[in-house]
Amino acid sequence: MIDDTREIMRILQSSDIDLQIEEKTGQALKKKGTPIRKLDSDLIIIVGSDKSLLNSLLQLSNSTIPLLPVSSKGQPDFLFDVTASTFEDVVPDLIEERWTEDRRNRLRVTIAGKSSPPLLNDVGIFARRSATLIRYSLHLDNERFWKDGSDGLIIATPTGSTAYSMSVGGPVVLPPAHVLTVIPVNSVNPARRPLVVDDNTVIEIRDLSSSVAIEAVLDGQLRRKVDGGPVLIERAESDAVFVKLSEERVAALRGKLHQMTEAFGDLAQDLPPSAKLVLKVLEYQGQLTQKEIVEETLLPARTVRYALSILISDGLVSKRVSLRDSRQGLYRMANNRSD
Repeated sequence: MIDDTREIMRILQSSDIDLQIEEKTGQALKKKGTPIRKLDSDLIIIVGSDKSLLNSLLQLSNSTIPLLPVSSKGQPDFLFDVTASTFEDVVPDLIEERWTEDRRNRLRVTIAGKSSPPLLNDVGIFARRSATLIRYSLHLDNERFWKDGSDGLIIATPTGSTAYSMSVGGPVVLPPAHVLTVIPVNSVNPARRPLVVDDNTVIEIRDLSSSVAIEAVLDGQLRRKVDGGPVLIERAESDAVFVKLSEERVAALRGKLHQMTEAFGDLAQDLPPSAKLVLKVLEYQGQLTQKEIVEETLLPARTVRYALSILISDGLVSKRVSLRDSRQGLYRMANNRSD
């Protein structure tokens, strides 16, 4: 990723574009950088993967500076229309402003009176120990809609509908639909189905209880302890703004699905649900240890081990030894590579 960042900087400098470097990136490049929240620019280029993008957005908070995500080699994804290898081709479009704004609605989550930064994808509410039931009541605009027990609950934006929520049976929602989805995970009520509501709806999760502590997982990056609730979820005041080039968002989605089919063929279609979820998390988060997969999927460790054994056997996931700790294995999608 650093090599790709260095090459992109070279291309921009050769086009006489003034650059600012984010502080942590600057440290990796041994250059002076600026804290991301203090960047004052016409456009921010984020090089990396989904995880890089989500972390950057959390740090940027309410900023509406347009973002251009550029996928590092081997890490294509839904919002990453531009890759490091094709970046040079779009520089003239950036300079001549031949692009439009792609605005994505975000979530704001309030727990114990403290609000989160705007979230691009989703908030998940789960017991800290995997496969542990939580009980709760769902309120919409201050009226109780249902009372339920499940392994968890996910509230997602249209952008987030193709991420974690899709892995647990949520609907795919294409922007610019102004809706939010509410997805119970393995409800005790077999009739319970995902719910789609207007994005101006105030969603409140009350009466939360479980045999262990309950956490809210924000965009897959931050965890917040929930002591019985309530958890208030509503549309954030500021949207995320992305650079939109020539491709339509629907075409980008089709391209992503086609790429997965091309890479994995029909094998992924026949996987058990646990293996599909592990595969989706590895695509979403990048390279992870087995412990990290357990934390992200909230599946029992033995289930994760079984899912990984299937994925490795089918050639969908590869494993290598961690250079930091030789006792640990690192798992990644087989079509990715380390930079």
